[in-house]
Amino acid sequence: MTNKEKIVSFVKSTTFKRVTFFVGIILLIVTGLVAISPEPFLKFGYPGVFVMSAMGGTSLLLIPLASHFNIYLLAFAGASGMAINDSIAWIIGNSGKMIVKRPAKLKRIEHSIEKYGMIAIFFWSLIPFPYDIIGLVAGYAGLPYIRYVIPTFLGKFIRFILIGLGMLSFIY
Repeated sequence: MTNKEKIVSFVKSTTFKRVTFFVGIILLIVTGLVAISPEPFLKFGYPGVFVMSAMGGTSLLLIPLASHFNIYLLAFAGASGMAINDSIAWIIGNSGKMIVKRPAKLKRIEHSIEKYGMIAIFFWSLIPFPYDIIGLVAGYAGLPYIRYVIPTFLGKFIRFILIGLGMLSFIY
């Protein structure tokens, strides 16, 4: 069994699904706790934001922290972690086998990635929606990793700055 086949097999396994579900629930609970009372999380600083971002979505996490941290460093930490998190989907897609079925919408995404490349990736990363599918398709379509991760990071960075500035303008 090749490494690519091992990755696909692992991602399809029940163990992977259970672990990711469990981790997702924990991250959701932690994000909710931070939203209610961010003070205990503040001691972890930017590295804490990075780690939480690398483990899962953090758009909601950044909102309560925006008034406690430098917004640009907060966005950098969050975007860096999210770029690492989103890279997992690219790796799985690049393994050569799609884990999900390819309906017409998926084929349209693949076509737009092939046509517009980094520009399409950048604009999709600005939008808060399940971005993993973009990583899967970009990897499957053979988009080089560097051409995937840079616009992913930049889009998340800009999105997090906008979220943070919006939150600050709401508070002050």
